[in-house]
Amino acid sequence: MYVYIWKDATGNPFYVGLTKRIGRANPKNNGGRNWLTRQKLESIGTVNVVVELHTVASIVDGQELERKLIEQYGRLQTGTGPLTNLRAGGDGTHSPTLEHREKLRQAMLDPAHPCRSPAARAKQRERMLDSEVRALFSGEKNAAKRPEVRAKIKAKWEDPEFRAARIEERTGIAKNFSEADLARRAKAVKENPAMKGWSERNGLDAEFDAKRIAGIKAAQPQRAEKMRDPIALAQRKERLKATMNSPEYKAKRALWDTPEYRAKLSENKKAYWAKRKNESRLCR
Repeated sequence: MYVYIWKDATGNPFYVGLTKRIGRANPKNNGGRNWLTRQKLESIGTVNVVVELHTVASIVDGQELERKLIEQYGRLQTGTGPLTNLRAGGDGTHSPTLEHREKLRQAMLDPAHPCRSPAARAKQRERMLDSEVRALFSGEKNAAKRPEVRAKIKAKWEDPEFRAARIEERTGIAKNFSEADLARRAKAVKENPAMKGWSERNGLDAEFDAKRIAGIKAAQPQRAEKMRDPIALAQRKERLKATMNSPEYKAKRALWDTPEYRAKLSENKKAYWAKRKNESRLCR
């Protein structure tokens, strides 16, 4: 738990907060603040805010310290000091009820919600493209890339019940896109080649091909080490053996041995190579 104090460039405090996440103490993460605090941040600029951080052992200690600091500095609302807090403190960081969460979810789904406005989207995009923000999610600073986090995620997905539940959630979900959505995507892809899919760029975009080949070469040592791992090799052999001996695979394999299937396969190969030959002739 953290208790933080925001101060202006002269060292005068104007806000005291309590949070479970240290990122919440960053003045740039000012979503959900009261109107008086937002007004103060806009007047002095988030880059000019000085953050004083206090680590506490529990939420009870944090609430007590927050109340003490707010009482010590005083609030603008009550005319006792410079703080923009609208409450006396000590009542934050509680988990919302299910009813409150549902209410928030429905509000966010409303097409007329302010967060869906072009201005809000442009502000969000500018924020995410900021070099400081990008640095926080790059390399070792990205929490998802830490070994302990990756191990935790991997262990979670190895749980059969968890995996089955996630698959069930996604199975049968129709991906319905309106004509307007498809047209908007086509326009965005045309204006931004980086949004094109792999099949649309492979062999056609020199920069993309260079990055892909460089990535493959860089990953080769790690891939070779993994392929030589005796434990991983044994696991692959067991999986292959189980697949080859499964009734489903044997039934599918039996279909491949029919004259009809072989004839169809031969026709498809002839058509494929005829197309390749014709394309190479046109490129000369």
